[in-house]
Amino acid sequence: MATADTPRSRFPKKAKIAVGAIVIAIVAVVLAAAAFPVGLLKGVAERRLSAEFGAPVTIGALSRTSIFSFTPEIVVNDLRIAQPAWAGKGDFLKIVRASAHLSIFDVMTGNAHPRSINVTGLDVALVRDAKGNSNWAGRPDKKSSPGNDAPSLDRLLIDKGRFTLRDAKRRLDIAGTITANGATGLAVDAAGSFDGAPARLTARGKPVTGQGTSDAWPFSANLASAVLDLTATGTTAGPLNFRDMTMKMTARGTSLKKLDHVIEAGLFGTQDIDLAGWVRHVGEDWFIDRLNGTIGRSRINAKATVLKRDGRTKIDATIDAPQFDFDDLADDAGLAAARAKEARIGKRVIPDTRIDLSRMGPTDGIIRFSIARLLVEGGSAFRSLKGNLTLDHRVLKLENAVAKLDSGRMTGWVKVDSTKPMPTFSTELRVEGALLETLVGQPDMIRGAVQGLVRITGHGTTIREAFGNGSGKIAFTASRGSMNRAAAFVLGQDLGGAIGQKLGDDDAMTPLTCAIIAFDAKNGVLRPAPFLIATAVSRGSGRGQINLDGETVALTVVGASKDKPVLKLVDPLRVGGTFSAPSITVESQPAKGKGSGKGIIGSIGRSIGSALGLRKSDGKKAEAPPPSAANCKALTQAALR
Repeated sequence: MATADTPRSRFPKKAKIAVGAIVIAIVAVVLAAAAFPVGLLKGVAERRLSAEFGAPVTIGALSRTSIFSFTPEIVVNDLRIAQPAWAGKGDFLKIVRASAHLSIFDVMTGNAHPRSINVTGLDVALVRDAKGNSNWAGRPDKKSSPGNDAPSLDRLLIDKGRFTLRDAKRRLDIAGTITANGATGLAVDAAGSFDGAPARLTARGKPVTGQGTSDAWPFSANLASAVLDLTATGTTAGPLNFRDMTMKMTARGTSLKKLDHVIEAGLFGTQDIDLAGWVRHVGEDWFIDRLNGTIGRSRINAKATVLKRDGRTKIDATIDAPQFDFDDLADDAGLAAARAKEARIGKRVIPDTRIDLSRMGPTDGIIRFSIARLLVEGGSAFRSLKGNLTLDHRVLKLENAVAKLDSGRMTGWVKVDSTKPMPTFSTELRVEGALLETLVGQPDMIRGAVQGLVRITGHGTTIREAFGNGSGKIAFTASRGSMNRAAAFVLGQDLGGAIGQKLGDDDAMTPLTCAIIAFDAKNGVLRPAPFLIATAVSRGSGRGQINLDGETVALTVVGASKDKPVLKLVDPLRVGGTFSAPSITVESQPAKGKGSGKGIIGSIGRSIGSALGLRKSDGKKAEAPPPSAANCKALTQAALR
């Protein structure tokens, strides 16, 4: 007889019945799932797929090949997905028969991940418009969500597969075949056009016939055309798992823009490219372990990481260029447009580089660059360049910039703020250790050590436009140099001294005590602050203005000699023209009437007439103070502050 504390008495009969019922129910559900008639899901599948693709979907039949299995082979017959209205008429996808091994629980929850796929009679018409809407991605208004699940296929068979691809964004229009079997593996062969040029596309992959889903899967692909030849060879972590892959890419073509049509990285038009890169792709991130090659006559070596974090793209790159030509960053059409603009408005010195970053989107990052040798058509005082480019929410900064010159260097920073409709450009650059004879290019005329400052803030979509309305300061100073003695007499308006020096030692030099060419900039107009050149025999000071919008010069230089000249040049020096084609004349005002003297001959005549008392004075003229009056040290410090 059972006592009150036996286990049997502590577990009532009703509880036992309840537990047994639950176990039976669970077993029944499991058995029902294992034998679930998937044909009942045909209507549900059609409705869900129709909503997903925004087009009618019909399924001839949906069945399973085994009566009892948790991972049955599901068979679809006569599947048809029509093209969405925006993509045109006809069908997006037609399949005569397709089967896949799926978990029945995944099928019932709508989260199916096939482990094997067998397709017969595939016909697919892929379409993407210029805005990036694609029929394979579903409805254009559908929010994209990056998938985190990698394919886990262990078998792929495709028989009698055909496809067409009309990709307006990639400028690719091709048609061909796609097959997959145990003998030849995955094979894609197509022909058509790329960016208007005849093109062929081929791709190959190792047979997928029961290998481990995590094993490395070799693949190769090639797009060949007259404007771009792009090849990729590598492996993925499992068949078709392009979210985890390592590959080598080579690209030869007429421009980086052609490559960008394929990879869509925001690249621009350039000269011919010949590049090779070793690349890894993990999830949403890209790792460029090594990139080298040429763009035009520029040679580059680089590495970079491109990470996707919190909806933003973050770039960390290092670029080393043994030699670089900035003209290589424009294609032939861009260079032709620049030449046409130059012919229309005249040659300019300030670069017309675009600085509008409003379309950069959610991209941040840093690029460390070093150019060992700058190539500039026609020659340049600049020899090398290095610095750090940082981009943060459409604010671009060039920091720690160092540009080596033939002698000396330029250092400083540049900032472009594109957070508002009109970008703001600001910069502060300093020149140290440079030589006048190098910058001016006339060592027989003037020599000396140069220091400089460029501090400008302006608004515009290009550097030229920002300088054209910019405000700030531009100053260059020189000391401990020398100047051609005859030119120094002209600077001091000592015509007699200049003529005597020309008749004697024309190459003689005189000490340059200081040269301060400083300007205050306001709304693109530069005014002397001050303009002063002092030598051992003369001094000249300037007034007038320089217009950065057009790069026009309108300065007048008046001078004084250390000794009273026997024959004084009565007219001042006038500096005119443009930055690229300056002119120096000796003339008071434009000549009026017949017989009026012009240029240097007229000025000499007026000067002789004035010396002989034959010419009436036009009134008191501004003259520069004597050379000894210049406090060069103080003026230099003020100019460079």
